[in-house]
Amino acid sequence: MQTYSSALANSGTYPLYEARWEHDACGTGFLAHVSGSSSHQLIEQALTVLANLTHRGAQDADAETNDGAGLLTALPLTLLCAELENQQITLTDPADLAVGMLFLPPTSEAPAANARAHQIVENVLSELHLPLLTWRTPPLDASILGARARSMLPTIEQVLLTRPEHLSAGDYERALYHARRVLEKRWQEEQLTECYAASFSSQTLVYKGLLAPTELARFYRDLADERYTSSFAIFHQRYSTNTFPSWSLAQPMRFLAHNGEINTIQGNRHWMQARERSLASQVWGERLPDLLPVIQEASSDSGQLDNAFELLTLSGRDALHSMQMLIPPVWEQDAEISPEERAWCEYHACCMEPWDGPAALIFSDGRYVGATLDRNGLRPMRYTLTGQGLLIVASEAGVLPCEPSEIVARGRLGPGEMLAVDLQQGVFLRNTEIKQELAQRQPYQQWLDAHLLRLSDLSYVSPLEVPLSPTGSALFQQQQLFGYTHEDVEFVLRPILTESKEPTWSMGDDTPLAVLSTRSRSFADYFHQRFAQVTNPPIDPLREKSVMSLASYLGRRPSLLTETEMRARQLHLETPLLTETQLAALTQLDRDGYNIRVLDVSFERAGGSVALLTALDRLEAEAEAAVLAGADFLVLSDRQASLNAPPTPMLLALAAVHQSLIRRGLRDEVSLVCETGSVLDVHQIALLLGYGAEAIVPYLALASVRALAGQRKLEHIAPEQAVESYIHVIEGGLCKVMARMGISTLRNIIGAGLFEIFGLDQTLLDRCFPGSAAHPGNLSFTAVAEQVLADIEPLVLEAGNSVEGQAFDSRRKLTDIGRYRFRRDGEYHAYQPLIVRALQKAATTGSCEEYQRFTELVYQRPPTVLRDLLTCKPRMSIPVEEVESMESIRARFVISAMSVGALSPETHRTIAAAMNSIGGRNNTGEGGEDPAWY
Repeated sequence: MQTYSSALANSGTYPLYEARWEHDACGTGFLAHVSGSSSHQLIEQALTVLANLTHRGAQDADAETNDGAGLLTALPLTLLCAELENQQITLTDPADLAVGMLFLPPTSEAPAANARAHQIVENVLSELHLPLLTWRTPPLDASILGARARSMLPTIEQVLLTRPEHLSAGDYERALYHARRVLEKRWQEEQLTECYAASFSSQTLVYKGLLAPTELARFYRDLADERYTSSFAIFHQRYSTNTFPSWSLAQPMRFLAHNGEINTIQGNRHWMQARERSLASQVWGERLPDLLPVIQEASSDSGQLDNAFELLTLSGRDALHSMQMLIPPVWEQDAEISPEERAWCEYHACCMEPWDGPAALIFSDGRYVGATLDRNGLRPMRYTLTGQGLLIVASEAGVLPCEPSEIVARGRLGPGEMLAVDLQQGVFLRNTEIKQELAQRQPYQQWLDAHLLRLSDLSYVSPLEVPLSPTGSALFQQQQLFGYTHEDVEFVLRPILTESKEPTWSMGDDTPLAVLSTRSRSFADYFHQRFAQVTNPPIDPLREKSVMSLASYLGRRPSLLTETEMRARQLHLETPLLTETQLAALTQLDRDGYNIRVLDVSFERAGGSVALLTALDRLEAEAEAAVLAGADFLVLSDRQASLNAPPTPMLLALAAVHQSLIRRGLRDEVSLVCETGSVLDVHQIALLLGYGAEAIVPYLALASVRALAGQRKLEHIAPEQAVESYIHVIEGGLCKVMARMGISTLRNIIGAGLFEIFGLDQTLLDRCFPGSAAHPGNLSFTAVAEQVLADIEPLVLEAGNSVEGQAFDSRRKLTDIGRYRFRRDGEYHAYQPLIVRALQKAATTGSCEEYQRFTELVYQRPPTVLRDLLTCKPRMSIPVEEVESMESIRARFVISAMSVGALSPETHRTIAAAMNSIGGRNNTGEGGEDPAWY
């Protein structure tokens, strides 16, 4: 698609930075008395462990403020009841007490906001008939805070409540959660953005903030009080990687503490938003809308996982069930997993996508306290059980010294494993016990046998019922219509068949970004794949193949909050790529839950550039009507496209329908399938999955590889072998795309929008691609339509001039725009022969004139990358005497740590010698430096 060099728009003060892409990695764990007995000694031990995890945290530039630390414990009833007695308030049963730990606007800086926040709390509790006993200001010592932490310090107060007589203990906890969500909405409506509920529960209490571990009990004096007792304590030391620490983002959250990241967070957020309108629960009834949106956008990935976890846990599932559902183990290729556990995992795979790590998670709902690792196990979690019944679980060993004679058991969690303590029953639960018990709760295997349909189970379809694959001139015409180039066939499809792998090139992509190109480019070229961050290691899709899965489940999905057998009424696909025969078999299914509607995505050429937008409006309306009429599958198809009805770019049509259904609350009611001639390579197919497609039939690519079979050097390949090879290679490529983001399952890619977009108009982005990383430009709906019409205009003219109106001349070859290698009249290449020869000549002759010719060629090139659009602002000259000396400047040079494995001993020695010679600082990474280098 063609656009202009001025296309990139400044969307904010810092257009190239967005805080939402930042994450953190921390130290965490828990202590628990397996018996469920409470003591203050356990709090002291938890504080000791936190102090021993100080090295896992980070510090602000003021050298006083830390990234954050905290504890999550049971309610200290002895301490709180004593305070109530001092106020002459008597509780019939201390177990009826609940506490809201609130961060409110500072009284000194915003007294009106603070007073209003208090009033909202009291109003909400009164409306919801939750008796307020008193307000309590926990004793604090702000003098120990660093300057930055003190400047951000909220007013910290506790609101103490008691249970109404008509509520059971479980209903009471749900009522408190409901009250907190209503509070948050009211605060937001009145723009009291500093208000935050760290916890609001009858079971647990959170003390946290911008504190060092050693400062926690000095700041929160309650923690040093011997009356503060608990049967467990979750601890967390935060390390913010390029984030901006705050009091509210310190951990633990309300239910969990997290070490690592949630690589899948963007897709998890999108799907939670998509399924919100389909949520229903007898537990919540008419209160459910007050709990929406489930995910709080201002929170971190840990906080958003906490949002999902608390909703599931308080809607009928216990903490173990909810956590296993959110963070499932690898089961797809695990031959040792029991049939019952496999059935549990597959049933819940029909319910939702994983929230995948790397993650070590500690969690508690007051009854259970536990720990789990993500399916890859990329974060450490070790445990020790003593003879006194103390369970120590932490992100490293040795956090709490124990005599060897005291240790009863020790070990570490493996990938996807879980351990927990049932504080109510006084039982230590190991991984196998937990999973066996979960697997027995419902007849999951019976539900799957009765309702789950696998693609391999579909009945045979007669060849007469399958659309014919175009061949010869018809194939050539279709390739031209969908913008295939000579390079697509010869440098993408042919190597797939000859080498059985995705083609690769050297030197990367040296052509202009699509937004800067003067050539017609595919709509997919405006989208770029993103990579895992430093602390989110990419996966090796070959060596770690056992954790990868391309399986998906299609069909209408009931409410996430209910567990019924109808959840299993899904179509299981082992791969998202379907052949024409498989699609035909699916469309002919006569079975409840598999109603299919095909929608045409072409638009009228006669309508001009506005016709594409009209077609999208029609398509969205048809999709909505089809879902409301009972369709379970929508097939978006461009098979009917022609010169008079050119195809809307499938990615654009799909994204429009996907987002439209989300906005109307219908996306969870239907699955989207794309039958398209517009995609052929891994990137294009990954994009369709990323923006909502759950299965793809790339019929023109399949027809093209069938046509290549039997040609020169491919004589040994039959047409159907070519199709199998193509699908196999694309599957491998999809695994690589997933792996770059540290994601293991295809279900986490579908609809996640994990791509970076350059140059699309803001209106187009808002309608079709909200939530993606985007740098807006001026490629609008109209511009897209104009480019599609411009691309087919030569074909229209040729068809009009041909004998008997025959379209296209099949004797000509496809256009060659030089996208993959240099062509004199094709796409610009940064490493074109003229530049390479000029550089070689300058290097071999050492001539300044030759080097100047080379630099002129580079500086005069058309804009190719973003930096070509930058210019330097002219500045006034600085007097030489005001400039620092070279020696003082280079003394501040720093070589950051890189391990021997990343470089080499020779490189380390060279770097050390260089830095020593200029007085700079050097850090060569793990293991320290060899004294000989000093």
